[in-house]
Amino acid sequence: MDIVIKPNYREFFAEHIGLSLLFLLTVIALPFMSSTVGVYLQMLVSFCSLLLAILLIARYITLTAVVWVISESTLCRISGVFSRHTDYIELYRVVDYSESQTFWQKLWGVKTVCIISSDKTDSTMVMYGIDARRNIVHEIRRRVENCKKVNRIYEITN
Repeated sequence: MDIVIKPNYREFFAEHIGLSLLFLLTVIALPFMSSTVGVYLQMLVSFCSLLLAILLIARYITLTAVVWVISESTLCRISGVFSRHTDYIELYRVVDYSESQTFWQKLWGVKTVCIISSDKTDSTMVMYGIDARRNIVHEIRRRVENCKKVNRIYEITN
């Protein structure tokens, strides 16, 4: 059974908290600007607010336009808004795993999982916006070990 993972919307706030607060500040400040401040300053704040809104919407769309699919033999990343790009990592090539959380990710309850493989073209696959309560590394590790056993691949280490 395949596992399909999408980035959580909370990753957007963890990555763009500064821009989000700046946008909120411009939206809140706009009605309080009187005519004594000047029309040009009002237009500048309105333009900045519109520009920030467009930037935040574009970043949200690109952040959530990614899907990771974990099958019994491959880890697949499908990304793209207008066109689609798919990267594959054979699970038997996975060498190591890591999980990390920035301060803001910790506050929003998301994490980043990094999968390192011996693949030449895509040696690292970063999975961001994963729910922090979800133990996805354990599931990937189980599937990697099972895939190595099925394909009779043995690791020799020093």
